[in-house]
Amino acid sequence: MNLSEYLNKTGITQSEFAARVGVTQGVISRLSTGHKQPGLALAIRIEFATNGAVKPHIWVQPCMADTDKGTAA
Repeated sequence: MNLSEYLNKTGITQSEFAARVGVTQGVISRLSTGHKQPGLALAIRIEFATNGAVKPHIWVQPCMADTDKGTAA
């Protein structure tokens, strides 16, 4: 589940959630729309604040080197 889905499902406003994780509503807005990715510390605070519903790994984009198993490093 992503952050936008979580907020919609629970009915929590971006402002309320922002206060829970210690950022501004604007940061939550940008995270929800995919225009920003959190650092590891914020991703973990989001996971904790959502009781594990939004996992840190959803923010990580796979590296092409990680997905191209056929080439030597």
